[in-house]
Amino acid sequence: MPSPRPIIVGTGIAGLWTAWRLASEGLPVVLVTKETLADSASSWAQGGIAVALGPGDSPGQHAADTLAASDGLADPEAVRILTSEGPDRVYELLALGAIFDRGPDGKLGFGLEAAHTRARIIHSGGDQTGAALIGCLAQVVRCLPQIEIMEHTEMTGLPTHKKSVVGVSILPRGGVGASLPASAVVLATGGVGQLYAVTTNPRVATADGWALAHHTGAKLRDIEFLQFHPTALKLPGVNPAPLISEAVRGAGAVLLDKSGTRFALEADSRGELAPRDVVARAVAAADASGGAWLDARAVEDLGARFPGITAMLLRYGLDPERDLLPVAPALHYAMGGIQTDLEGRTTKPGLWAVGEVARTGVHGANRLASNSLLEGLVFADRAGRALATTLRSSTSAGPIPETTAMRDSDADGECDPIRDEMRRLMTADVGLQRSESSLLHAERELERLAEAAAPAAWRTHNQLLVAGLITKAARRRRESRGGHRRTDYPPASVRREVV
Repeated sequence: MPSPRPIIVGTGIAGLWTAWRLASEGLPVVLVTKETLADSASSWAQGGIAVALGPGDSPGQHAADTLAASDGLADPEAVRILTSEGPDRVYELLALGAIFDRGPDGKLGFGLEAAHTRARIIHSGGDQTGAALIGCLAQVVRCLPQIEIMEHTEMTGLPTHKKSVVGVSILPRGGVGASLPASAVVLATGGVGQLYAVTTNPRVATADGWALAHHTGAKLRDIEFLQFHPTALKLPGVNPAPLISEAVRGAGAVLLDKSGTRFALEADSRGELAPRDVVARAVAAADASGGAWLDARAVEDLGARFPGITAMLLRYGLDPERDLLPVAPALHYAMGGIQTDLEGRTTKPGLWAVGEVARTGVHGANRLASNSLLEGLVFADRAGRALATTLRSSTSAGPIPETTAMRDSDADGECDPIRDEMRRLMTADVGLQRSESSLLHAERELERLAEAAAPAAWRTHNQLLVAGLITKAARRRRESRGGHRRTDYPPASVRREVV
């Protein structure tokens, strides 16, 4: 019988890069994904990759901006690693065939986004960076014989032996569940957007990684810090919400309220380019008072610079060169997650985590725009290298415990109303602003929904579990910081003004 191979679950930029790195180190890999290699939040990323490669920029300045945006909670060493190793990862992407936008002189073009003090965002296809990178990496991965790809396959469990994770329980679409032995498991399952009523995340972002990591005893950290993107297109009944990238504001678009006032300047002197948590709350307030709109009519060459966004808007009957664009915040990104060290190890032996599902420490309480793709590259690379070294010197992980083969059922489909209620509840009570009373209400209601869900509806129970964990973490943090705003604990600056 062949030796167990490392299994990577998830195929965003972090999962694909980990697979490529392990294969380049000579190790065979199994890559499991719920849908296809193209289905991930990474492939939807519009803004690009933040990296200190431009004139007058430096990793140190990029690090300073990242730490400032984090509201004091980022790990300085993790941030140093992110910003100093980022340029090498981008050069490797270029060597693998990735194509980034360049100016007339042939040099990389750099865009400006919120809370950056330098124009350091590189793009591909204007606003198609994520799709372009995932397309490039997927092609590379498919060509490597060391990598076995299992698409349309869900992860249902993480079997353990002697307190170590030794495999993955899977359920192929339309098939019968099975357990795959693994020398190590790397979770790259992405975010939690589908726990909320309106999100920019794809439908596969259902918190699977957090739920199963928690079930197996791995520690989650900072999960109360969730980022709401300020400028999701507001269209009744449309979810996931189409995103209007941060880069459009960086190019000069402004936010207007119902009276035509540029309200972002009232919230922060940086206006539309203030940190995302600040802009999101300002947009939410304007939306609640009659509406918020993004005015991109003065952006030069908007159609050429943002072809994907322009085409999307036209599909909904909006011409960005003529129309004001209705916007509202939408759940976008998780700053916390499964706690890891700086090489991707979780607190559970045999289990690693990379990408949005992981809490590496680089984001703190608020993520700096376009740092997510860079984090996926940098920390997936470190995890791949460290895991390769570990596996070369380790013994077999042990046998997989016998489990009952799982079959799919209609139980989760019958729980659609329960999940809809969960999403409304999380948005209302554990959203942009929280309080002790709203969080207590959410806890009680989530417990009620869990009792109402059929025992066989395991997907629904996993989502309700994570929703409850987020709510409890938000109750424990009795302060306002970054993406976590408590109305009953105003930020220190506000408290000083009140006094």
